[in-house]
Amino acid sequence: MTQRIVDQTIKPEDLEKLEKKAQKAKETKAKNKDKVQKTKKKRSANYVASKKILDNSKVYSTKEAVKLIRKALHAKFTETLECHVNLGIDTKNSDQRVRFTTSLPNGIGKSVKVLVISASDKGKDGNVLWRDVKSIDEIVFGKLKPEIDFNVIIAAPAMMKELGKAARFLGPKGLMPSPKTGTITDKPEKVIEDLAKGQVEIKSQPSHAVLHQIVGNFSFTDEQLIENVDHLLTELQKNSPSKMKKKLVQRVFLTSSMGPSIRVAL
Repeated sequence: MTQRIVDQTIKPEDLEKLEKKAQKAKETKAKNKDKVQKTKKKRSANYVASKKILDNSKVYSTKEAVKLIRKALHAKFTETLECHVNLGIDTKNSDQRVRFTTSLPNGIGKSVKVLVISASDKGKDGNVLWRDVKSIDEIVFGKLKPEIDFNVIIAAPAMMKELGKAARFLGPKGLMPSPKTGTITDKPEKVIEDLAKGQVEIKSQPSHAVLHQIVGNFSFTDEQLIENVDHLLTELQKNSPSKMKKKLVQRVFLTSSMGPSIRVAL
């Protein structure tokens, strides 16, 4: 029986193709590595100096954390104190999303821009912009910009159907009015008054089990900041979603707006 012999010799032109392919893969890998290195954020000298004061391997009391963060401040403006909370919620379960309002004892140290959508179209009055239904199209077409022209929307119930047109712009930013936050009402004056007294909306991120909240700035005393942090954590526990398998508050971190974060004991 004759055995068939297969010639497995690589032709010169095929070898050249393989070499080119290997070279291209090598270049792509090198390019991606350079890209990653370029995107790595270079920290400022001030940030590095702050890291020497704030040891993120330790867990501090709220009092210790506030004092250390104040000591590590380096910006030329008044920095805010931010509280970041890892939550034990299931983000795929809409019933476990956290959203409620509360009034921090000492406010957050900044004014809130309010857009009221109702029958009134009297325009700007301090930090409140009173607009009628035409403002909804202005949001859709970018003439009224979230976080620039307004931080909160209060809408009359009659406006909600029309406001649905802007839901794709407002929803991802958590700015759609909601009965949970009292921002759907025919009496916006009461909500505006509460906001002026320090009322804030506490909400978890849409697709992440985390919550970010400003709890004041460093023109406040340490005692005022500590009181705000303690109030936030207490209110979180009170508003824990039902049927949770885990504890709501998993880990808590405090940071200034320009500095590194440190962990706080629960």
